[in-house]
Amino acid sequence: MKRAFALALAVLAGSACQPSVRRVPKPEPAQSLRVAEVRRVSDRVATSNASWSPDGNAVVFGTADGLVVVDLRGPVRQVASLRNATRVDWSRAGRWVAVVSGGSLWVVDLDRPSWRRVDLPGVVRAFRWSPAGDRGAAVVEDRGGAWLWLISAQGGVRRSLFGPSSALYDLGWYPDGLYVSVRAQDRPDKAAALWRVRVAGPDHRPVEALPATTLQAELSPTGRAVAYVTLEEEGAALVVQEVGGRPRPALARGAGLWGVSWSPQGDKLSYAEVEAGERAVVWMVDPRGGRAVRLADYALEFPDPGALVGTAWSPTGRAVAFGTGFAQRAGPVWVVRLERR
Repeated sequence: MKRAFALALAVLAGSACQPSVRRVPKPEPAQSLRVAEVRRVSDRVATSNASWSPDGNAVVFGTADGLVVVDLRGPVRQVASLRNATRVDWSRAGRWVAVVSGGSLWVVDLDRPSWRRVDLPGVVRAFRWSPAGDRGAAVVEDRGGAWLWLISAQGGVRRSLFGPSSALYDLGWYPDGLYVSVRAQDRPDKAAALWRVRVAGPDHRPVEALPATTLQAELSPTGRAVAYVTLEEEGAALVVQEVGGRPRPALARGAGLWGVSWSPQGDKLSYAEVEAGERAVVWMVDPRGGRAVRLADYALEFPDPGALVGTAWSPTGRAVAFGTGFAQRAGPVWVVRLERR
């Protein structure tokens, strides 16, 4: 059965100013999908998250030897000698991969191939490309605190947007590409807030208060809801709430919840639960509730009491990448492929 796609236009802010057509998959409830295949994509151990290519046919991640691209239909190739990357993000424009390595931000040009360091005043903690894929936002820390910066892929733009804050986490973008989403928190025991920051001017404000015990918060692709993991007296809970609304009942509870990721349609969530640092279960669930669908259940290759597993949806909405390298421990990358029931 052919999958229908809705077309969305995003204008690239580059020298050519050409429109880019982004295909968004048709919504599919979690219960309408089943697991078709689960496999480890490579024997390489990832030191970072895995990020999908715009067409969903490949993933990129950091290793001890450098940045590698794995074509799910074929070969593995090293594209940059940037070792032990902690964060990577493949732009929707397809040409660039942003890499956080050694506290610095690098932009890899896959067309050449080549890579260059982006000069920023501090230690880079995170980066996320905009929906258009030609510019991105970075979290940079210095002695004064944490700052949000805007950087263009070609290097022509480098501008501070927001800060300082004691800490900034969980970068995201609103679908129009005009605003960045970021979680700001003064101290671990103080209340956190999700902020909306305009990239073209001094317009920033908190849009959602979050519990002080929030571990991870992810803005939905529509920009209308946030999913977050928060600590409880026993374990953690996964909660979804509409921006400006009230929290819904927890979707899941467990001791090692982490790795929340929205599907590109914004109609499903994936997350992982690690049991005693030895075994992980990856789940898919509708954000409005219902029975979760088990995607994978496997023993961690490198057991560790502090291990967490992260997840990332393919742009096609029919695959999820996961692995321990998505958090603070290294491990191989896996992919689960989904199909209609």
